[in-house]
This record gives sequence, structure tokens and C-alpha cells, in this order.
Amino acid sequence: MKVKVYIYGLCDVFYDGYYIQGIKEIYKDFEFNISKFPDFPEETFAFIIEGNNYSKKIIIDSKDSGQIDLISLEWCDVYGKVNYNTNSLPVADHDKIVAIGPSFGIKIWNLFETLYYGTFNFIRFKNSIVNKRGFAANYWRQYKRFRLKKYHLTQSSSNEVFFLNSIWKKENETNNNRALFIETCKNNKNIDFEGGFVSRTNGDNLGFDALIYSQIIPLKTYLKKLKNSAFVFNTPAVLSCHGWKLAEFLALGKAIISTSHYNKLPADLINEKHLLYAESKDEINKAIEKLTTDISFKRKLEFESRNYFETYLVPQKVIKRLLENK
Repeated sequence: MKVKVYIYGLCDVFYDGYYIQGIKEIYKDFEFNISKFPDFPEETFAFIIEGNNYSKKIIIDSKDSGQIDLISLEWCDVYGKVNYNTNSLPVADHDKIVAIGPSFGIKIWNLFETLYYGTFNFIRFKNSIVNKRGFAANYWRQYKRFRLKKYHLTQSSSNEVFFLNSIWKKENETNNNRALFIETCKNNKNIDFEGGFVSRTNGDNLGFDALIYSQIIPLKTYLKKLKNSAFVFNTPAVLSCHGWKLAEFLALGKAIISTSHYNKLPADLINEKHLLYAESKDEINKAIEKLTTDISFKRKLEFESRNYFETYLVPQKVIKRLLENK
């Protein structure tokens, strides 16, 4: 069956390029289009698969919020939701919604392709683009990321730990959990810790000035240090969302210490199989001790972490799961 794929032309190719990658891998050919879609807001990720007597309309909602866009939900056949929370579900159409888990920003085009798609789509859709500067910038931001193949399981250190994260103005729980991890690592004599918080641009670090990491490092160095880190720490971020870091950690096959998740995943991450859950200083210390003294356990955790990513979160698997949903 000959198939044609149409992607909503005002989508955010920086945040949702991950899903374009999945579409590329399955269908090879696709077209950016706005005429086949309703008047969706900019940055909506929608696509249509059309074939002989076949059509499927799909929404992928990667927003931090657990809220469901009811207009998009009514339009689509399947609604893929990164931050899927049953407390935010609408009254009807529950069966349309699929928990797809976290993703992160990746490079999907080389320089020529980035300039081609960015320029061509800007010219075609300029009358419909409200934020023209943002639209163009997202193509360039996509190009500055790494290809997905850069994220893979590698040999990690036994005791060197790297952690670098943001301070969010309205996310006290996230900030406090991250601060607890930083302080716990700094006070642990068995590990060599590097990192802390990234200073806020306005200089107001909300009382965490003592935990600021003063260096500014490029993404390439950040990724190298992350790959080497003996283990990593995850906690829900803005609006209790699955942050990019969770997906990155799983893609890298890291041994993860994590607080509990608020939002649903495509399959549960199981304690002591995929990661270690820890909610307090004592539990974080116990997790650190386990990961630094039982290397075979750490290696097993790393393998299962990467295996979870390959099973549920690689772009092609996400798209296929949405296509299979009835």
C-alpha cells in the first residue's frame, strides 16, 4: 500500500524532532503541511498517515503539563502523551490516549537539510507563523543537538559522579530533591563528585548559591562527563513532568537513582531492575553504597536501563505503538 505522511508544518522541530526521526525511519518520505490540519496552535505536533482507503490522525503531546488538549483529542484517532496523568483525563475518549514516556532533543538533519527545511517551511507557512523568530530558531537548535546514535551504553566510572541541573523558580520539590542529592554526594567520601546547580540567568539562585557549579561546559563535554558518571539522579521536573534527562539517562544506559514518578510510563520502571528509587537522604546513601560496592549489580542496572529505552522509547517504537493503537 502506498502511504503518504503529512506533518503539521507549524510544529516545534526542536522539541518534537524526536518523533519526526521515528516517522523518517518508518516511512522515509513525509511532507510538512498545514492545509490538511485544523487551525492548531503553533508547536502542536500532529501528523496524518494516508493510504488507499486508509487514514490515521495522530497527536503527540510532549508538553510538561498533564493536561489534555480537548480540541486535539477530538480531532485525532490516537493521542500520544508524554506526561500522562490519570488525574488530568477528560471525561471521554480515554481509549485514544497512550502513555509514550519521555523523549529529548536530538539532531535529525545535517546542515543542508536544516537550512532547506527551515527556509522552505518558513516561506511556505510565514503567513500562519506568529512567532517567526522562534520558528526559525528551533530549526537551528535542533541542528546543535546530537544524533541519537551518540546516546548509547558505555563503560562508566566506579566512583566518579557528575551531576548538573537547573533551579526552577516554582518547583520547590524538584529543587530540594536535586539539592539533597548534591549535598549527599559531596558528603560521601567514597565518591569523586563534580557538578551542582546551573546558576539562574538573573542571579537569584533561590538560596542554593552554595551548590552552584561555576563552570560553563559545552554539550559535548557534558555528554562525555555524563557517560563516565558512575550513576545519575532523576527527579520529576517542571509541573512534575518526565524531564528530558530521564530519557537521556535511559538512552545512555545509566544506573539511575530516582524519586518516584508522578506520570504514567509505557511500562513501569521497576525498582532494583531498571533503577533504584530513593526518597530520602538515607535511601540515597544506601543506593550510592549499593552502586559503588556491587559493580555487577550496577552493570545489570545499566543494561536493563538501556534495554528499557530500546524496548519502549526509541523514536521508531513510539511511532509504531501509536500506529498500532486502535
